[in-house]
Amino acid sequence: KQMAITSAFLMMGGFFLIGVYVAGALGVLSLILMYAFSDAPLWNIMGNKAWETNTNFILIAVPLFLLMGELMLRSGMGERMYGAVSRWISFLPGGLIHTNIASCAIFAACSGSSVATSATISRVSLPTFRSRGYSERLVIGSLAAGGTLGILIPPSIGLIVYGVLVEESIGRLYLAGFIPGILLAAMMMLMIIGASILFPSIAPREPGSSWRLKLIGLFSMIPVVIIILVVLGSIYAGWATPTEAAAFGVTGALVLALVNNSGPALMAGLLKKMNSSGSTTGLMANLQERYPDSEGALRQSMTINFEMIKDSVLSTVRTSSMIMLIVVSAFTLSFAFARLGISHDISQWIIGMDLSSTQLVIVLVIFYLLLGTFMESFAMLVTTVPILAPALVATGVDLVWFGIIMVILVEAALISPPEGINLYVLHGVRRDVQSEMAEAAGAAEEVGTITDVYIGVLPFMGVMAAVIVLLIAFPDIALWLPDQVKGSR
Repeated sequence: KQMAITSAFLMMGGFFLIGVYVAGALGVLSLILMYAFSDAPLWNIMGNKAWETNTNFILIAVPLFLLMGELMLRSGMGERMYGAVSRWISFLPGGLIHTNIASCAIFAACSGSSVATSATISRVSLPTFRSRGYSERLVIGSLAAGGTLGILIPPSIGLIVYGVLVEESIGRLYLAGFIPGILLAAMMMLMIIGASILFPSIAPREPGSSWRLKLIGLFSMIPVVIIILVVLGSIYAGWATPTEAAAFGVTGALVLALVNNSGPALMAGLLKKMNSSGSTTGLMANLQERYPDSEGALRQSMTINFEMIKDSVLSTVRTSSMIMLIVVSAFTLSFAFARLGISHDISQWIIGMDLSSTQLVIVLVIFYLLLGTFMESFAMLVTTVPILAPALVATGVDLVWFGIIMVILVEAALISPPEGINLYVLHGVRRDVQSEMAEAAGAAEEVGTITDVYIGVLPFMGVMAAVIVLLIAFPDIALWLPDQVKGSR
């Protein structure tokens, strides 16, 4: 058995260091361990694990939440939401940088995906920041860190996967993530205020907006608020499971996206047919001016809708296939570890250290922070949680509380140099924006490096560390709300 444990961790470390894809590394490791150290029917086991994972009702929520985020991203809802939020909070020291955090927090309550949140808000905001003289490092850092709120503030794909791995209530995990998510966003904004007061040159003062513009902008928030209420309201009220709520959210996002793209042209055509008197005043005049050829505009909007739905579905398929393949491999590896007794031995070794629940969590926090510097965040979650869960239960660690800490650690891994995926997403979007702006201005492209992104996220990683300390010191930050809504356990 000692040989199996040593071989497992040497091979796992080797696979990740040479850059083997996560799903491939976990799957190949499972096959080698089962073939070399067990006589179990290997192919039957793999087939069963693939079937069990891909027919898990809770995990069906993953592609649904991804599709909802993609529809919102490509329909323009995120862009209008960003503009509305900026009018209300840009007066704070730090200006529009606060809008990045606030918009990411709001969009996170719709998409459940960190990558979708980062891509949406950064694509909308970066051109504005470049033209107004903000510190690009702090801007990029706020976008990368704000995007990580997508896997903490419900609905969260990370919490769904964690809940499935430890067999914990998704609804309770969602309730537990709400207050820490808002706290994390608020502390990031406080850090931006402090940095802007100490170093005024990093963020110019923004002119205030009139109350009329602020109130008009609130109408842009209505679609986002509707989706949040449909998804989270149905889960918290007990009317729907996370999967059913995700289906409601996808339906709502699709309807709102179609209305957004085709509604005005359709309304112009209907009013034109109903207007037998030929009146050209008020709403009719405005719509006729915008859509003189209402039928042509409607056909064009239908083409846009088709492309939007096609691109959203293809992107969802790519991302969810990657996630589900990793989860299948992780469950297969978990079975191999259990079959060979590796999980039990590791659990007994941890229990034998005779640590209190708080001491164990502190040790694991340090372990995950180090692990996140070179391992992809999702790989951290699916490879370690099934092994650690028995030891956590035996030590008396609340799995809901630890789940929130775990997800924040996964967030830190998303922006932890040099491996964090959000850093590369932001750097890619940044290069695209630089190229587009240079082409429009007829100037040479300004070339930024990934080092700027690394430096920009460091203050936000400090904020994440502070929130983890608060959660360890005061567990009720995470546990109070689920205990109030669902009763204490």
